Amino acid sequence: MRDVVQGPLMGKRIVVTRQLERAESLSARLEAQGAQTILCPTIKIIAPASYAEMDRAISQIKVYRWVVFPSVNSVRSVFRRMLEIGMSTDRLAEVSLAAVGPATRQALVAGGATVSFVPDEYVAERLGETLNPVADERILVMKADIGEPTLREVLARRGAQVDEVVAYRTVTQPPPENAVIELKRGVDVLTFTSPSTIRGFLELGPDWRDVTVGVMIATIGPLTSSAVRYMGVEVQVEAEEHTMEGLVSALVTEFTSKAGR
Repeated sequence: MRDVVQGPLMGKRIVVTRQLERAESLSARLEAQGAQTILCPTIKIIAPASYAEMDRAISQIKVYRWVVFPSVNSVRSVFRRMLEIGMSTDRLAEVSLAAVGPATRQALVAGGATVSFVPDEYVAERLGETLNPVADERILVMKADIGEPTLREVLARRGAQVDEVVAYRTVTQPPPENAVIELKRGVDVLTFTSPSTIRGFLELGPDWRDVTVGVMIATIGPLTSSAVRYMGVEVQVEAEEHTMEGLVSALVTEFTSKAGR
């Protein structure tokens, strides 16, 4: 049993909808601020339908000027596949690597890779706008099957030749039964870290809207907020820095501000 932590989120029941394998990073940060977290995974990550495109891309990796990793999941999927086919991850040293944010950069570094570029704002569009050089360069983007085309479009407008490869698939799933019980007991905050986590939340069924009544909705950034608003639900908290730390910081600021009123 974990010790009770005093903090600005003390006693707040906060729902984490990330995939189970990656929920700990957000849960631990919330609990460090005193929150009680409820794990309610609404998505899971699975392999691409075929590895043919990924295998072809990584076997000729040196033809690219940049390889872009938009997420930690893309890093894990590529590393796993390279090991499965007996290819050393040292091959990544033959190309410049770009990561959308610090968590993705950390995953690459942990695997022994060197990261040459991380944008000053942790969104794909900003990476596309600020990555250099890109004109007349070949760029490989290791994306999710449901990844937005924004990055490719921005890079292509700047004159790059962009190849997109599906490194993994994100599938939604209804929240597990034990999590649904906790949701219906009442919660203070629902956190969403991607549009796909929201789509999975909808698989709760017709009761999903009842769960959101009187509950603070917190998102990791504008793309996720747009998906929430598309549901007809208001977003109360949006992380200024689009990271797990940024999301927790935004919640701490919100509840600290409320306590001072």
